Parts: sequence; C-alpha cells; structure tokens
Amino acid sequence: MTEFPSSSRRGPLAALVAVLLAGLGCGHSKSPEAAPPAAAPAATDDVAQVAAGFDKLFLHDPCTGPFPPQPDTCAHERRHEKSFTFGGTPGKVYDVTLHIQGIFEPTIIKDGQTPYPDHPYFKVGGTVDAIDWSHWHIEVSEPKQTYWLNHYPKFSHTIYKEDYQATIPVAAGATVVVRVIDGNDRQIDNGKTTGPDRQQTIAGVADKPLEGQMLRLDVVGVKAR
Repeated sequence: MTEFPSSSRRGPLAALVAVLLAGLGCGHSKSPEAAPPAAAPAATDDVAQVAAGFDKLFLHDPCTGPFPPQPDTCAHERRHEKSFTFGGTPGKVYDVTLHIQGIFEPTIIKDGQTPYPDHPYFKVGGTVDAIDWSHWHIEVSEPKQTYWLNHYPKFSHTIYKEDYQATIPVAAGATVVVRVIDGNDRQIDNGKTTGPDRQQTIAGVADKPLEGQMLRLDVVGVKAR
C-alpha cells in the first residue's frame, strides 16, 4: 500500500479545523451590544410620595423671652416657614385633603372666601387686615393661592385650638410654603397659665403644653383631577 506523507493527510483536516476555530474565535471576540439606557424614574401618583412634604409637617413659633408690658404674651421671631416642592405627574393638578391642627392667636383676613361654614377660620385668598397679629397660612405657587388658617372676627388675647380638614388644589411641581408672619415682636403665649385657653396640647404631637403657637399638618388623601 502506498504510504502518503503524513502532511498530505493532515492538510485538508487541518484546514477544516482552522476554519472552524476561526469561526468560533469570531464568536468570542464579538463586542457585546450596548445595554439600553436606564429609564428615568416614572412619575407617580402614590399618595406617600406626591404629598410627602405636607405630611406630619410641624411648625412651631416658640418664645424667645418674656414681654413684661403684656405678661400673657412672649417675645418671638416674627417669621417661621417651611417649604417644599410638591410631587406628582407633570401637568396634573391634585386635590389634597389636609388634617389641620393648630394652637393659634386670632387674626383678621379681609375679603377672600370661606368654603367651610363650620370652619370659618379657614379662608381662601384675601389679605391680612392688620399685620400686628400672627397670620398662619399655606402658600401654593400653582394654582397660585394663599390659604389662611386662623381668621377670626376680632382680635383678642386668646389662644384658639383648631382641628379640622380642608382640601386644596396643588399642581405637580408647585412650590409650597407653610408660614407664620407677625408684624411685631410679641405673640400670645400658649405656655402661660393666665386663663382656660392656655396650656393646650395636640394629642400625639405636643402632648405637653408648649410655649408660643404651633401648627401640625397631616395628609388625609390625594386625588388627581
């Protein structure tokens, strides 16, 4: 039998193996496709996120010292505020129902609307009639409006405790400011023991009487229009 040189037997086989290996090699060296970019976080109508800035908001106007000419008052800073950006889906407006609890002195708001006859101290729009009394309010940039929380028919050295609900419209992305402003450097002091209107508390929030005045907001519900 004729012997063929070993190289002639391996030649075709080697060529085939080389082709196969080259194909496999191309498969391994192929660059992976770029991963798709991560999607932006979706806007949400989840109540806990949309109105989180309102929920459990506590604003306290504490005393900074005595005011001897009026012993049932105390000295204080004239302005306190907290602000936040409202959440939600861009382009939407939400009706936010708030539980409003406050220990306030009275002010008078001229004009405006009183949407809740049972809670006339809550007023929509209008202007402060006299600056020398603390005016507690919520200011919303869109739809632009001011909501007053302590409107009363007359001024008095009285502390009022309020506990009520109110619904206000707020657009996604709106700036919300919760604020108290007083035109003078003294306030009616809840911490005094001068009458039955003093030493009031807010259960679960201020279980012991606090000096000065205060506001607590809680979210009851949020509904997109």
